Amino acid sequence: MDEKYILSAAYVPEHIPKLMSFLSGGDPALLNKNYLYFKGENWLIFIGYPLDRNFDINEFGNSIQQVLKKFKPETLWLLTDEIPDFLQEKFKKLEDDYYYKLDIKNLVINKKLIKVVEKASDKLKVVVEKIYTEQHKDLTNEFLKTREVSKNVRQLYIKLPEYLKKSETTFLLSTYTKEGRLTAYYIIEMEAEQFSAYLIGCNSKINYVSYSSDLLMYELIKISQKEGKKYINLGIGVNEGIRRFKEKWGGIPFLKYRTYEYSRVNFLDYFLINP
Repeated sequence: MDEKYILSAAYVPEHIPKLMSFLSGGDPALLNKNYLYFKGENWLIFIGYPLDRNFDINEFGNSIQQVLKKFKPETLWLLTDEIPDFLQEKFKKLEDDYYYKLDIKNLVINKKLIKVVEKASDKLKVVVEKIYTEQHKDLTNEFLKTREVSKNVRQLYIKLPEYLKKSETTFLLSTYTKEGRLTAYYIIEMEAEQFSAYLIGCNSKINYVSYSSDLLMYELIKISQKEGKKYINLGIGVNEGIRRFKEKWGGIPFLKYRTYEYSRVNFLDYFLINP
């Protein structure tokens, strides 16, 4: 597997082999030099966004059949923007959203946002760091207790701090008061060639300071520009409040995000009927 090629062609965080391998526990591999997947003992995660960006629904369907016949996983999770008609009835749709991105190459930030950032800067300092401290842990616990998040998102908040220790391209962006209290943080990933990735973030209600998240976004933009990234992958919309925040900063939906789950039994039934 050519990891350098994958990282040069990547356009979603799930294209980052080390990150996804850690989060899933699966071994990364390429199918037809175009589709990345992660294989466990009896399961498989298939990333249905081709690295060459030329999505062909028939080719995609053939690729799914190929991995099913070869590996016969008991469970297969699929991440894609659309699926072939012949698979529609065999899937259980889990999520339906959009990826958001912020083009930063020639970005001109709104003057109102600059003023907001300046206000936040008077009260807060931003630190780029690698150490996930007790303050970060406390803020994460506060966030998970007071916000409604999905099971998958909860697992990200639990697992990513451990990945932070192992990865040389993953960082914390944190905002602190003058007294040293943590008010918000992002975990960001910089390994892909063309983009930086916002992975998770949260802000405190206990140590709340206005515009902490705006200050973090501003710093993320500056860091990404300095590193020569073309855009920031802001993750999915999640809910109306998060979508509004991303759009306020110029983020746009650019790719459908849908996840599906299906079982080996259903697909064996299909292939027995349609040899």
